[in-house]
Amino acid sequence: MIFDALMLAAVTDEVSKNVTGGRIERISQPEPLDLVLRIYNAGAKHDLLLSCDPDHARVHFTSIRRDNPPQPPVFCMLLRKYLDGARLVAADMPSGLGERIFVLEFRTYDGETMTLVAEIMGRHSNLILVNGTHTILGAAKHIGRDINRFREVLPGVKYQRPPRQLGRRNPLEAYEGDSEEVFDEKTSADWLVATYGGVSPFLAREAVARSKTPYTERSLWYGLNDALTVLRVGDWKPVIWTDDRGATQGAYPILLRTVSEKLQHRRDSISVAIDHASNSVEQRDTFTQARDTLQSALARIQKQRERDLNDIDQGLKNASRAAEYQQNGDMIQASAHDIEKGQTSITSPDYYSETPGATRTIALDPTLSTRENAERYYKKARKARDSVLSLETRRMTVAADVQTIASAQRDLDQATTEEMVEAIHERVGERFSLRESRQNTDKSDRRDAPPPYEGHKIRTFRSADGWEILVGENATANDYLTTKVASSSDIWLHVRAATSAHGVIRAQNRPASVSPAALRHAAELVAARSEIKHSSLIPVDYTLKKYVRKPRKSAPGQVTYNNEKTLYVAGING
Repeated sequence: MIFDALMLAAVTDEVSKNVTGGRIERISQPEPLDLVLRIYNAGAKHDLLLSCDPDHARVHFTSIRRDNPPQPPVFCMLLRKYLDGARLVAADMPSGLGERIFVLEFRTYDGETMTLVAEIMGRHSNLILVNGTHTILGAAKHIGRDINRFREVLPGVKYQRPPRQLGRRNPLEAYEGDSEEVFDEKTSADWLVATYGGVSPFLAREAVARSKTPYTERSLWYGLNDALTVLRVGDWKPVIWTDDRGATQGAYPILLRTVSEKLQHRRDSISVAIDHASNSVEQRDTFTQARDTLQSALARIQKQRERDLNDIDQGLKNASRAAEYQQNGDMIQASAHDIEKGQTSITSPDYYSETPGATRTIALDPTLSTRENAERYYKKARKARDSVLSLETRRMTVAADVQTIASAQRDLDQATTEEMVEAIHERVGERFSLRESRQNTDKSDRRDAPPPYEGHKIRTFRSADGWEILVGENATANDYLTTKVASSSDIWLHVRAATSAHGVIRAQNRPASVSPAALRHAAELVAARSEIKHSSLIPVDYTLKKYVRKPRKSAPGQVTYNNEKTLYVAGING
């Protein structure tokens, strides 16, 4: 939402008129980057919000109730120590229109001067408490030399204002140029932003809309000063404006020329307008972010499930050749007297074909005997038959997943509130092990939260009956999963005699209770991440984690194990 220098000037005027001389009655910090000062003045209480959120930095009175954390943050306690009961002496923009710096000057009970500075500068926004000797006592964001070597914001350091934008003119001073250069509409706005301090792109477009054509430097200066006349007379006309569907887009302290009059709605004060607009925009942003995050997650899972279906169908197609493999073995046995050692193929009458006179060419391994070649085909036939049941069961599960995703996507397209998105997330989240989709958690907490599993690539799945399954994505992740995450009673899985992912079923000290379906699901996940994933039938060993040992000085992911059992599962296209 727009919060430029003209917006801050309107808020400064409103704050100065309404609470100068008032006393701080309460200080709260509902979010790490938001402060609310309750100021009592002339028999009325006013809640003043100061935010240095990088996306929604702003200052205004608010009537919206905000929940506070159980334990007040350190900065909040610092402010209470120095400002509780202090009297507001002045509210000002000391750098004028050129910089978005808002200052509240307080006088404490013992006569000390304290200054709360709100620097409204996008991602560089900050809230800083300064004492009478211009020494920083604390800040919402501590900025050390490793972040900004020119300007530190740390307790004990002298406060310095942000460097001014050099070379910018004061838009309120008389125009002294003589250029007759003509601009078009876009370059006019760009010129105003680059030439005058405190002019945002939005204000520049408003100035252009008030300027006479042709657009020259002089006509643009007159248009800009027409928009800024309110600064001289204080005749603010705050509005919010909406799009054609009625969704609030923002607030501004003057009537707009760039927005249709029917889409503008007057408000009693600039704070009322900002409070309304910011709440609407933040709710919409939170909903949009939550919806988009869930849509992306579902789309990613859908693509994976579609690939799984294709692989399973290919596996079933290969499994359907069981009869052909059996016939090949029988035909090799019947033609044993015609096969010479080292022969690579044999062509013989196809007694199984309905076409009279048909022949079949069968590939042979020249290093094997006739009996061994026949047995090779019999073994392939047995594997193909054994894999059919596993593949068909797996296909039913994956197909059900695809239907669930499609239903969730349809519901998500029709969702209009964050609560509806959250309900959809709860419905599908556990089945697909989705991360929490809610986006209104504290941004600072998200930044500071350590990555899961110390950053190792370990994926989480959940069986149809609720058992949690963890699978490593690389050697170091496998090593961390087996040695640091898994407990002794968990079930550990690995493909026999082949490189594969390590898998762990979190048994919660009840390994005997783990269902065969969960065990097969875990085995399939491990098999799909092995070097023999395309085989018809893959042996997966499983044992309790307490029987797994990592040899000293061995490579990441290398282990030995015993007391294992073996489960055979179908490969993805074997």
